[in-house]
Amino acid sequence: MTLLALEESRNLAEWLRLLAQPQRLTILSALLDGPHAVSEIESMTGIGQPTLSQHLGTLRRSGLIESQRESRAISYCMADTPDAARARMLLMTLRPDGQAVAPSAAAPLRKASIQAASQDGARFARIIRPLARSV
Repeated sequence: MTLLALEESRNLAEWLRLLAQPQRLTILSALLDGPHAVSEIESMTGIGQPTLSQHLGTLRRSGLIESQRESRAISYCMADTPDAARARMLLMTLRPDGQAVAPSAAAPLRKASIQAASQDGARFARIIRPLARSV
């Protein structure tokens, strides 16, 4: 494992700070199964429209999500960027129920097992790697 350079560490901390907001994580998790109109995201997440617009703008500027306008309706989806792929993997790996959301989004990921120490305790993720295939 290589040591992160100071600038890489700063960039990673900034990226994690972007994700370390519960409402943004909720929005991203709503978009894991595909694109949704703003009104759908609002009803799925329970986040009010002004706050939702603010967070959608932040996520769009960061390159994690993309918007598409059809007439007056705007829909959002996960972007096709390395950062969005990392965010998708992080969300799906750390889901409390341990379930993948959509097969298309789960394809590049290995299965993850979430084990809870207790009802109120910490949760740990264990990555299960596939066995090497003999040819």
